[in-house]
Amino acid sequence: MKKFFRRALYLILALGLLISAVPAYAAQPQFPDVKPGAWYEEYMNKVTALPGIINGIRDKDDVLRFYPDNPVKRGEFLKMVVKAAQLIVSVYTNDRTLNQIHWAGEYYTIAMDEKLLVPDAFASGSGVQILFECTWAELEKPISRYEMAVILNNICTNTLMEKPVIANDAESHIADYSQISTYRTAATGARYSYATAVEQAYGKGILTGFDDTSFRGDETLTRAQAVAVIERLLWDGDRKMPDWAEEQPREVVISSSRPAIFAATGTSQSFAEWLNSGHLNGYGRVDAEAAILLFGNPNKQYFSSATEAAPFMKVITVPIWTLDKMGNKLPSTATMSVHCLVAQEVQLIFQQIYDDPEQFPIFGGWAVGAARFSDTMRHSWGCAIDINPYYNCECDFRGPGGSLRVTCGYGWWPIGHNDLTYVGSLTGQSIYSIGSNPNEYGYSVVKAFKDYGWGWGGQGYSSGKHDFMHFSVMKSGG
Repeated sequence: MKKFFRRALYLILALGLLISAVPAYAAQPQFPDVKPGAWYEEYMNKVTALPGIINGIRDKDDVLRFYPDNPVKRGEFLKMVVKAAQLIVSVYTNDRTLNQIHWAGEYYTIAMDEKLLVPDAFASGSGVQILFECTWAELEKPISRYEMAVILNNICTNTLMEKPVIANDAESHIADYSQISTYRTAATGARYSYATAVEQAYGKGILTGFDDTSFRGDETLTRAQAVAVIERLLWDGDRKMPDWAEEQPREVVISSSRPAIFAATGTSQSFAEWLNSGHLNGYGRVDAEAAILLFGNPNKQYFSSATEAAPFMKVITVPIWTLDKMGNKLPSTATMSVHCLVAQEVQLIFQQIYDDPEQFPIFGGWAVGAARFSDTMRHSWGCAIDINPYYNCECDFRGPGGSLRVTCGYGWWPIGHNDLTYVGSLTGQSIYSIGSNPNEYGYSVVKAFKDYGWGWGGQGYSSGKHDFMHFSVMKSGG
């Protein structure tokens, strides 16, 4: 509720400034190509009253028209969302260098700074995968509805600091969910889906889809659709959250005592400790006893899809710290899907991190990745956690001449860490980077996982590879 009133106040002030700057006789633009009662008319009136977000197009006959069915270009949409964000939070840049490439270069720079163009922060490939490059040709292309969903989701979480929603059974409510497109990473060719961005944009009520409940992500965004989503982005009181989505809890209280968290042993032993006591080899293969517990089949070693894994998974909510745009630490929660066997110990691990005096923050309040099924490793078991991927990179030394090659994220540079080997493209130490020893900020994260028998990929594994974001039930962190 506080967020809504704060946002409403900013918009009132913005409108007040706009009105005061316009002569008293000036009126809301009337577009002859907009039929009275058009589905988008109310959205259009509110958004076009704000400065610089979206305006009419003056034709050669000097008539101002809206052209509701015209496609929106990528550069145009970046300007819209950045201008909208600037009404709520401080989002600016002094970097105008990309303006020489395209008039929207300034907005592209802000979008990159705010991490708006990343479809999946946890996708391995070649550094950070982005939707499109800053070239004249790329920014002049019409933006797809998939790209629009990604940018909206990222601006909600990374810029406006909104918590993700819990999307329950979205595939049953979005008609073409099973056809949601994927993109390939440049280096590995691994596929990742736009599904999360679509689910979040729907779940928050920013997108509503078409009358047949389809999303049609491959279609281009029109100007009419653009004013609708921008209006809901700004006036969050106009959003209508679907009944299949729910807000994350504001507060989670978890006992810090250590009960019988792994019931199969009847002790307070964690599943990770039990697994590493002889049920898991150095190559990541489990024995038959562990395979039955994990997968329900002694001959199985991983889940290949979310559908297959669903009966074994549990959605949990954990307490976290996050940072607002002023750098203040705020209590929050994060929700993730993990294997039932590790659900309680993961909650206890995050409670320990939360209780530590460091108060280690999660980027945007969302940057925790758990179960996913793009490979056959611990994430496909629901037994691995990634934290703050932008600032805790996955990397190795297989670049030119044995140089550092960052395959996910930007780099790794904890506060208090003086070795510059892994900084990648980071330009300074980051409060989001996880420290490797007690003298570095963020070590509370490593310690909490270690206390429950989990390994950290930042210690190095598999021929010089490091994955500083990654924790798993495998002691090596693999």
